[in-house]
This record gives sequence, structure tokens and C-alpha cells, in this order.
Amino acid sequence: MKLIKIIVLCLVCFCLPALADESTDAIILTTQTAVKPTSRVNLQRTGVALENGDVWVWGYRRQGLQGNGVRNVNHSSEPARVRKFVQEGLSIIQVAAGRYHIIALDENGDVWGWGRNRHRQATGGVTEENYVDTPVKVLSGRKIVDIYCSDYTSYALTATGEIWAWGRGNRGELGVGNKVSKQKVQQVPIRHVRTMGVGERTAYAIDKGGRIYTWGQAISRKFCPTDKKTCNYILSPEDITTDLKVPDTGSSDPNDKLISGGKIKEITGGKGFVTYLSYTGLVYGYGKIRYLADGKFDENDLEEDETLGWDDDDDDAIDRIEDEQDKHDDVDDDRLDPKSITDEPMSIIGPNSPDIKESVAYSLYCRYRGCAAITKHKSLLTWGVKGSSKLKGILYGKKKTGSVVQRKLKGTLTKMDGGRESLFYWNEDGEVYGVGRGSTRKFNQSNNHTQDWDAQRLDFLMNAMHDVYGYDYVLGRTN
Repeated sequence: MKLIKIIVLCLVCFCLPALADESTDAIILTTQTAVKPTSRVNLQRTGVALENGDVWVWGYRRQGLQGNGVRNVNHSSEPARVRKFVQEGLSIIQVAAGRYHIIALDENGDVWGWGRNRHRQATGGVTEENYVDTPVKVLSGRKIVDIYCSDYTSYALTATGEIWAWGRGNRGELGVGNKVSKQKVQQVPIRHVRTMGVGERTAYAIDKGGRIYTWGQAISRKFCPTDKKTCNYILSPEDITTDLKVPDTGSSDPNDKLISGGKIKEITGGKGFVTYLSYTGLVYGYGKIRYLADGKFDENDLEEDETLGWDDDDDDAIDRIEDEQDKHDDVDDDRLDPKSITDEPMSIIGPNSPDIKESVAYSLYCRYRGCAAITKHKSLLTWGVKGSSKLKGILYGKKKTGSVVQRKLKGTLTKMDGGRESLFYWNEDGEVYGVGRGSTRKFNQSNNHTQDWDAQRLDFLMNAMHDVYGYDYVLGRTN
């Protein structure tokens, strides 16, 4: 019964967006059958996936991240599903995560949270504990349809277009007009929202009238309120529609002219950039050039620190560095440097782009320093921070240059999950492979090695799931 519910819900969620653009009431007929991620994860060292309506967690599982009633689980332990939802008989249809907290959306439209809760990012104040080791219901009866997490903040979008937010708000991430560190669940003052997305400490929303809004850390000075010459943080939703318009795409198809947010299917972002996807498969980016695919090499973009920043097991160090980060960001501002930030939207996929000239994207997944796009043909494209390191060449684009790269996958793609600097892809044979930074045993239970696209499959994860569902069950189905 549980599996049948998931299949029906998936068909409903897939078919409705394909039939209508709510902002125009126009009918959009499509034969696209590509994969759309059901997870929006930005965890540092933890693997998370949805399978058969269950949330599975592996790798780093301190601070309550496993969700099974124990605060600290050894990262070499077997992957485990979150038992709370199994006991409640609930199917989970989406999962999102910040650096150290996870939220989940169940089949009834309710939202649950667990993990690190120092800023109430996991539970929205339902519990005041700094670490929550069992999922707590955050929102109930509000008909939530989508969930999102920036680093330390959580968001939920309702079927009627309201946004609820909770967690760290000292950069205006909640959009409620103030800078408060520990915010309980509050409604963002914006109505009739069709879709939204998040960056590292920034949020975006598109309403049914085609207007695009942002709040939180300002990635461009152009986004500042009209009464301010400059700003680091935007405390309430600010209209940025004009800045993200692309009046001439070079395409003869009038549907490709992004003159309104109503043409945008998905909007998302990362560390100082926003990226958006049109219904026709175009992708554009705005913000820090080093994270966008401009096809160019700039030796000044090779010095970015790749360390994780702190020891995840030292809670006091995490607290200190989180607070210190805000002080530096207020001082460092390169948003007027034309070599650092785009002056206008940059074509990443489409007629004007340096690499992929076709409009082929179907879904978009961005986090931290780069993005991945799944095409309507079920291929996977990646791009992001430039550099000569092994990790940058594997996970983002080609070494040194900012290029879009089509990845050679093993088998036909059926599902993709991700993390801050990792990707997990599943194929039609039920196999899963991990790519990127492999810290705390995410890809292999015996080492932390970075994995390339030719890596071995994650047998330890597959075996744990087969032990639950049986060895005849084909893994990697779309939830």
C-alpha cells in the first residue's frame, strides 16, 4: 500500500507541472520523462536518500543526524533508515538539509525536522534542544508541497503559495524584517508564491504574477532595496525581476525569451550565485563568476580554500566559527568588481552559452560551489568553481576552466541525491554510485577517498536497503 501511494503521488506531482504554467494559465504539453531530484541536501559529510518512502542516512551521524534516538552514531556504522516514519506508517516524499540538520515532508503535507538545532533550524522552536535525535513535527495541517534548506535555515511552501521559515535569521534569511539568530516558525510576507529556492544564506521566490524576489545575504548590490545604496543583507523580500530578465536569448522560439519569472521552472543557488531554469530547458546564472560556467580560465580563481573549515566533532568550534563568519562577510565585499560578479544574467545552457548550445535541461540542483542539471534525455551535466584540484575537476567542470561537462554515467539515470560537495546517482539496474568528496565514509566504509565518475558502486548502501526491502526489490526508483 505504501509503495502504491508513492507511485500515485509521484505521478500527480510530475503531471500537473507539465500541464500548466500557473502564472499564465497556458497549457504546456511535454514528452519529457527526465529525472527530478526529490532531495535538496547541503550536508557536509552525511549521505541522505529517499527510498520507498523511507529516509536513509549514512556517513557522519553526530548531532542527532541519524534520527533514531541516539545523538552520536559512528560514521562507519551501516546505513540506516529513520525509524520514526516507519513506526508512524508515513511515506516521505521530499527531504532537504542544511549543513547539520534535516527536514522531511510526509505524504500528508506535514514537515518534520531533526539534527543540529542551535538556531532552531531543525524544529522551529517546537523544542529548544540544541540537538534533536528523533524527528519532531514542525508544521502540520498546512498542506506543504515543497521544502528547502539553506545552511542554517528551513523553508516550507504551501499549496496556496505561502512560505513558512525558521532557523538562523541574522542575515535576514527568514525575510521577516529583522536579524534574529534563533527564529521560530514564521510566515514570510509574500503571497501567491509558485516556486522558490535557496542559496547558501539566501532565499528566492517567484509568485504567480511572474515577479522574482530575494532576501537574506545579498549576492549583488543591484538587489539592494531602493532606499539603500548598498547592503549586505536583505531583511524583507525584494523584487529583482528586472535584474534577472533575459530579453534576447538568441532563440527563435518566443517561449525562450525570459522576460518574466513566469517563464522560470526552477530557481536555486549557492555561495554568492543564483541559477534558474526555464520551462524550455534554458539555464542562466547571476552572481559570482567563479561558480558559473563562462568557459573561461582566470588564474585569480584558483586560490579558494577547499578545507571543510572546522572539525565536525568539536561543537564549540562550530559555534565560534559560525559567529566569526558573519563578521568577515560584513567587511569583505567584492560585488562591484566586474571580474568577480556578473553584470547581467549569464547563459549556461542554451543558444548563447559557451558550451551547451541546446536547451536541454529538465531539472536543476545547485549547492555551495556549483550545480548539476539533469537533461530531458536523462544525462547529467555539471559545472561550478574553477580550479586545478582533483575535486574541482571531478565534481564541477573541466580542470581550470569554467565549463559545463556531460558526465559519463554507469547505466541509465533514474534518481540523483546530493550533498555539499558530493553527488549520488542511481541507475535502472538499482545500482548507486557516489562522486566527489568522500569524507566520513560516504562512499566507502573503509576510507574517505575522493571518488571520480568511474568509482565502484556503493554496495554497503545497497546491501543495507536490500536487507530491508528484499533482494528482488529494484533500488533507485523515483519516490
